[in-house]
Amino acid sequence: MPPMVTGEPARDRSFPFRSWVRETCRRAIIWGIGVIAVLGGVSWYLRDPDSEPLSRAFGALLIYGTLFLVSLAKIWWTAGGAAVVLEDESLAYQPLHTFWPKRIPLGGVLSCAPRTETQSLRFVYESSPGRAREFFLNLGLIRGRTAFLTALGEELRERGLEPVEGQTWAWIRAGWSEG
Repeated sequence: MPPMVTGEPARDRSFPFRSWVRETCRRAIIWGIGVIAVLGGVSWYLRDPDSEPLSRAFGALLIYGTLFLVSLAKIWWTAGGAAVVLEDESLAYQPLHTFWPKRIPLGGVLSCAPRTETQSLRFVYESSPGRAREFFLNLGLIRGRTAFLTALGEELRERGLEPVEGQTWAWIRAGWSEG
């Protein structure tokens, strides 16, 4: 649904993937091309024109190698965009393996806090009336993590969540408990 036109500018804020995500993928593509070329060369050198199984094996190697490189190219392309976007009514996050972002309605968030001993942010949100669902967002992939958490905190407080006392970057809806 397109945003409503009002006199106020849209509040969408996007936070990109960290640069190492794309760089690692680029290196994997280069190494992948090298490994596939070496395996292909060895297979070609050892081929027996009279052996149909080896011909099929060489074809399978080519197909799987191409699929591997295409999937890495897709991840590299995705990592060039936004990892998360704080939209007016939702948090849109982009998994590297999908083409379109997924969304969590900010008004349905019941609690949000860092998962202990990880770089994940745990969301508990209402997926349907009376039904809570968990989601873990990997903060290690987001460039500008502190700015993202600050903006997220503002959005959650606007929707009635309160900071959890004694815990940084944690918010909970008043009256809600995990039970």
